[in-house]
Amino acid sequence: MSDGRKRLSGAEYKKKAKIKKKEQERIICKTIKIDSFLTSDSKSSVVRPGNSTTCIDTIQSEKNETDLSSVAQQQLSPVEQSAFEKTDNYVFDKEAVDESSISITVEDASPNQTSSARNDQVLTTVNVNKDPALWEINDTLRENIARSGFDQNKYCDFSQSEKIYADQRRFLPVGIFQRKMKNHEVKDRNWLVYSETKRSIYCGPCLAFGPLEYKTQFENEGFNDWKNAEHRVAQHENSARHKSSILSLKARSAIDGRLDNLLQVQIDEEIIYWRNVLKRVVAVVKRLCSRGLAFRGKNEKFGDPHNGNYCMILELLAEFDPFLASHIERFGNQGSGSTSYLSKTVCDEFILLMGHKVSKQIGDEIRRAKYFSLIIDSTPDIAHVDQLTLVIRYVLESGEPCERFVKFLPSVGHKAEEMFSVIISELETLGINIEDCRGQSYDNAANMSGMYNGLQAKIRNQAPFAFYVPCSAHSLNLVATAAAESCIEACRFFMTLQEIYVFFVSSTQRWLKLMSEIGKGKTLKRVNLIRWSAREDACKSLRDSWHEVLKTLESIKDDCTEKPVTRQEAAGILLNLEKLETAVMVVVWNVFLERINKVNVQIQASAVDLITVADLYESLRKFFVAERDNFKYFEEKAMEKRIETVHNRNRKKATEKKKKI
Repeated sequence: MSDGRKRLSGAEYKKKAKIKKKEQERIICKTIKIDSFLTSDSKSSVVRPGNSTTCIDTIQSEKNETDLSSVAQQQLSPVEQSAFEKTDNYVFDKEAVDESSISITVEDASPNQTSSARNDQVLTTVNVNKDPALWEINDTLRENIARSGFDQNKYCDFSQSEKIYADQRRFLPVGIFQRKMKNHEVKDRNWLVYSETKRSIYCGPCLAFGPLEYKTQFENEGFNDWKNAEHRVAQHENSARHKSSILSLKARSAIDGRLDNLLQVQIDEEIIYWRNVLKRVVAVVKRLCSRGLAFRGKNEKFGDPHNGNYCMILELLAEFDPFLASHIERFGNQGSGSTSYLSKTVCDEFILLMGHKVSKQIGDEIRRAKYFSLIIDSTPDIAHVDQLTLVIRYVLESGEPCERFVKFLPSVGHKAEEMFSVIISELETLGINIEDCRGQSYDNAANMSGMYNGLQAKIRNQAPFAFYVPCSAHSLNLVATAAAESCIEACRFFMTLQEIYVFFVSSTQRWLKLMSEIGKGKTLKRVNLIRWSAREDACKSLRDSWHEVLKTLESIKDDCTEKPVTRQEAAGILLNLEKLETAVMVVVWNVFLERINKVNVQIQASAVDLITVADLYESLRKFFVAERDNFKYFEEKAMEKRIETVHNRNRKKATEKKKKI
């Protein structure tokens, strides 16, 4: 049943929706974009309305028949003329006024100095493109021109403005930016703007404030008829359209007289407030990122001890910063939907922006250096996802070589073709040409170093001068591994090292007994299964704690309170350590691993070069050749350890025998 209400038809609904959408678009177009307040502006020479030193002047043209007809066709309406004449900031040059033209001069009408100083902190940061042909005409541009003016570009190179006529070539005359009045006074045409891209001149006020119904050549494609430049410029500056644009600019520049002045001041204060908040947020994000620390905790509530490092540092700063303390108190725990710039979303956005900035900086440095080398390796992360590491090595302008980590590339694959495609894509993203690559350094795996189908071969197809050099540290590790594995006694020795460590760390009670014997400053280390050179710590720790380890194992073996399995395990390890061969291995490998590890650290330095690496390799080879004749020295050192061990055991047995007697 009908309820008596009148229903609109579908067409009427669509018509109303269309009108509503147009109204919303109109309002949005008039609204200043928020990003306009976040850019910086640095002008050295601009035209500033309301300033006596850079006022807007229009110059009277010479009296002729063409001027009469053009001005007669473009006269102001009576209402516009009345408003124009009553403007306090415009005065007429009575000597220059005649029936064919009107000359106007903008006098000093600077706004209140206090308000101007306050507002300039924000509004002078809005950037106006110096080229008028690239201006984006919107409310933001008009606001900036009204506050800060525009650059005329009158000191550019006008030789590019050449225009060829039938009789001769002409260029933009420099004198067009000035005009001599009939009273012999010289005035600047501060409304003219030169465009380097169009090689033409524009009328700045008309381009920004002129009506949109129709456009003249001075605000559409630009004026470049240099043969008739003086006549056409004078004709334009006395047109009704130009004068109307000047009035609009002047009205817009009178900030203190505007109805929305209080609103504008409030907007400026809000911008300054939120900028101060963001400065503190950015400082915290930078410090946490530089240390590689986690941001989030279990929640984002201020005052909660589990809110993570990010909120914790903000709370710490708030104790000494009343501004931040007040902001956290007002906006800290309001939840989603409210603006505070303290949430994880803002953190993530700043991290991405900083990452893009760093990547851009690295790309700029590489492009300046031109030539570079690639260092690539892959390894699984803690989540067992294979990560391809991309590092680029190049020489800075100071002559110092450097290596920059660029990016982790997850789940690329282990095939050479897959890695090649991803690397080329990343280099293109950075704007780097692969043909400028002059070196490659990977491990010795076939998919990387293969001379026909490896990654280095595929890059050589694109960059013929990208010579491949195997990773020096990886090569040294392979040589050390092969040398150690060729000796059965060496393999048994490292297995014994790991067995000792596992035996003690498997029980807190056993570890406590060992630590009570060793004392402070000493401990046992596990055997590193990745690099042989890194096993120096495990071997050195056993050498320094040799007698303490033997004594602890002896006590565990004879302890009746221990399990039989534990006692037998301790007895087996003790039997291996008491062998002369084990003592010899401890002495020998301590000397060898210490030297290998020192060389390994040096060849991984970012500033090392191939000549230095070759010298280090040669010195290491000579060291091993020389140590072949020192077996007697190693045997004597091992015998000293074994004799001391036997002596300690005999002394212990004698002490126990005396106690029984």
